[in-house]
Amino acid sequence: MSKYFITGTGTDIGKTFVTSLLIQHLGQKNKMIGIKPIAAGIEADNSLNNDVTLLLKSSNSLLTAEEINFYTFKKAVSPHIGAEEENVNVDFEFIKNKIDVLTNQFDHVLIEGVGGLMSPVDNSRTNLDLIKYLHVPVIFIVGLKLGCINEALLTLEVLRSHNIHLLGWIANEVDSKMLEINKNIEYLKKNIDCPLIEIIQHQSKQTNAPRFEAFKKLINSI
Repeated sequence: MSKYFITGTGTDIGKTFVTSLLIQHLGQKNKMIGIKPIAAGIEADNSLNNDVTLLLKSSNSLLTAEEINFYTFKKAVSPHIGAEEENVNVDFEFIKNKIDVLTNQFDHVLIEGVGGLMSPVDNSRTNLDLIKYLHVPVIFIVGLKLGCINEALLTLEVLRSHNIHLLGWIANEVDSKMLEINKNIEYLKKNIDCPLIEIIQHQSKQTNAPRFEAFKKLINSI
C-alpha cells in the first residue's frame, strides 16, 4: 500500500493528464487509483470538477466522485478564495483519514494536488503543508514550456529545503511549439537530483503511449 503526491511547477501543466495516464497504463496490473482531495471549478453543465471527472474515467474502479474528491469549490479560483467565500474549513486530518481508507482498497494511491506546489489551499496553508502533513513521497510534473527551468528548479529547491522525499519527476510537453526542447530537458536532467520517470510528448505529437518503465521499477522497489 503506497501513496504518492503528484505536484507540479504550476497550474495547467498536466498533473491530471499525467495521473490519468499512469492509471490507464499501470492500473490494470497494479491496483491503482488517482484522487484529487481539493479541486476548484465546476462547469455549468456538470456537477463535478473536470479533473475529478477525468480521474474517474481513467480508473476501472467503482468509486464515486465523493470518494476521490473531498472538497470542490464552485469557482475556478485559488482554493483559499473558494474556501473563504463558501465558508469551508479544509481539514487535513479528514483528508488523511479518507486517504487511509483508500490505501486499504488499493496498492497505490496517487494524490493529485491543486495548482502548483505553493498554491494555497486556505488562507494559511499550501499544497506543501498538505504533503508534509500526509508524509508521503512526491512526484513532480515539469510543464515543458518557456520558463520551465526556473519553475522546476524553484519547485525542487522548496521540496529539498523541507526534506520532502522525491520519488522522481516527469517532463510533460505542454507547449508543442517550444524551442530547443531537448536542450531544456538535458539541462533539467543534469540539475534535478532525482530520477526522470518519463518524458511525455505533446498530445499532437504522440505516436506511442508512455510506458512508464522507470515508474514501474520505482514502485516495485518500495
